[in-house]
Amino acid sequence: MNSQIPKFLTDKNLIPNVTINPALNSLGTETAFGFGAEVIAVEASGKFHQIYKFHVGDTGPKTPQPIIDVAIEALKNKQTKYGHFAGYPEVREHIARYWSKTRGVEFTKDNVLLQPGGKPVIEMAFQTLIAPGDKIIVQNPGYPVYDSLAHFYHEGNVLEWKAYKNEDTQTLEFRVEDLKKLLKENESVKVLCVNTPQNPTGMIIGREKLESIAELVRKYKFYVLFDDIYDQIVFGGHTHTSFLSLPDMKNWTINLNGYSKNYAMTGWRLGFIIAPEWLIEIFGRLAINKWSCVNRMEQIVAGTVFGDVTLDGHTYKSVHNAVQTIIDADFKEYEKKGQFVSEALKLLQPYVVPNEAEGAFYLFPSFARVLNLNYVKNDLGIADEKQLSKWFLYEKGFAVLAGSDFGSMGKGYIRLSYAEDRDAHIIPGMKYLLNVVIELIEKSGEVAPLKMEEIGGRVSELVQKYFAEELVIA
Repeated sequence: MNSQIPKFLTDKNLIPNVTINPALNSLGTETAFGFGAEVIAVEASGKFHQIYKFHVGDTGPKTPQPIIDVAIEALKNKQTKYGHFAGYPEVREHIARYWSKTRGVEFTKDNVLLQPGGKPVIEMAFQTLIAPGDKIIVQNPGYPVYDSLAHFYHEGNVLEWKAYKNEDTQTLEFRVEDLKKLLKENESVKVLCVNTPQNPTGMIIGREKLESIAELVRKYKFYVLFDDIYDQIVFGGHTHTSFLSLPDMKNWTINLNGYSKNYAMTGWRLGFIIAPEWLIEIFGRLAINKWSCVNRMEQIVAGTVFGDVTLDGHTYKSVHNAVQTIIDADFKEYEKKGQFVSEALKLLQPYVVPNEAEGAFYLFPSFARVLNLNYVKNDLGIADEKQLSKWFLYEKGFAVLAGSDFGSMGKGYIRLSYAEDRDAHIIPGMKYLLNVVIELIEKSGEVAPLKMEEIGGRVSELVQKYFAEELVIA
């Protein structure tokens, strides 16, 4: 019986007194939440004057005030009863109209369903589309919930679209030729999960690659679970292409989106699905079984982000223009922080090799050469990026996630989120990280790419380059 008990229970000596679903052995987790609890504990211990937080995929900015004002008004109007299970028609009409305008394809309210956050549609898509023998393709590295739920429901039928690793440059790339090979060698692929801009890498899959994927959809007839929850957080000259906007793909796409990232509403748990009408009908029935409805106040908020909403004799004016002005400024700040972090990490090359900041608010630098340092391996006994991540937190007060938390192709990498406050975390945190890594290099008897005494000046140069007169650092 014990062999059927998942490790996450036995690790805590929690032993069920009945047999349980053996598929729980395949259920993963989103490490950011568990690691976040560890960060809170270390912070509470008082061991460090500050924990520099680069681990969490939360937004740095707070929810725009106009959105909060609508929520307050709705609560004052006692909008606290059950809401529509799919989302009030007017709210879904507003989302459909906005999606039609921004994606260039016509949608109606019947293509839209509100959901609590973004994750529910991942589970519902697998529950709805995968028949016995059907296969799911997930990205590696990728957002871990895709892999977790795919294995939980369909263990043995999960394939990985592995990023190609250039050993010389240590960069990763999702190549269409690798996806083609997967499809050619495996029958009955039913769902491909694509996230762009991507968590954990911050990479964007451009239009040309998406068009090639669309060709594969036409040939092999599979659905694309298209997650573009970070669709507005794009920079560096890059543009976001919606899979829905490609010819014929409206009928082969389940689009996961919502308010969490773009609108700094992560804790509100408010998302929506765009999909063919027959799928929305199924998802609606599942919604009733799973969560009944998104709460009424939040449905009102969801609508006013795109238009006026009238409910029970109360009218709530659109906050779209006011909110867009606020979040556009947030996106510019993300871009500056991402470029700053990337350039700061480049000061450590070849020991640390960052990718470029393209979108979302993540970077996925290689720490392979740091892990290979004599002092790190032999004196500290650190064998991989997971142990390095723990050491950074518990010994240095610097919080990042291990790349392998996002799949085997993350081995040797670290995920840094630059969403946190610029002055409190990003600038002083990068300065601190440079010191920590250079110390590891020097203790290994190797020559660091810059001297300790140079760090302050080089960081100041980057601050001036990206933030100009917005702040002055000592």
